[in-house]
Amino acid sequence: MRKIVLICLAILATSHIGVSAQSYLSNRTVGAVEVELSVALATAANRVPEFGRCRQGVEVAAEVRYNFAKAPVDVGLNFSLCSFSRKNGTQENPEIYNFDSQSLLITADYNFFQGRRASLFVGGGAGVAWCGRLADGSRHGVAPCVMPRVGVELSEHVRISLGYKFTERANNHLQLGLGFAFGGGKR
Repeated sequence: MRKIVLICLAILATSHIGVSAQSYLSNRTVGAVEVELSVALATAANRVPEFGRCRQGVEVAAEVRYNFAKAPVDVGLNFSLCSFSRKNGTQENPEIYNFDSQSLLITADYNFFQGRRASLFVGGGAGVAWCGRLADGSRHGVAPCVMPRVGVELSEHVRISLGYKFTERANNHLQLGLGFAFGGGKR
């Protein structure tokens, strides 16, 4: 008898969870399309043997996203420009090389607590990057690019994110960004 009561309670509890999830998805308040403009602090977290310390740089990005109506997922297209520098040479006579990259990525994020004041997201992107060294124009070429990221969206428009772009070795970089999303938000 005790097993039957426990099974009935388990069925009742799981049916309530399913109804709550369906209610949440049917009452979502997020708009379909949004455009985010962001600026990020960029720094190379990896060491490259032929270069010394890395100086911070900046990355600017624009991303267009489509928010699915029946799932807390969005997909988008991200374009970014990044520049930072690395030192080479001796302490008395250092050479500074500026590294730049442009990337075009297809992105996807999974959103937690979507439609609330603060929602979390985890996701990433994959695509291509055009990498180069500005000082002499060498090492310029196309490379694959992958970017995992996590972040928080505040008041449905302000996004703070942390990501890492894996591309050509000297252009790999960590980014801490602040963005503003136009659109999306409440319907």
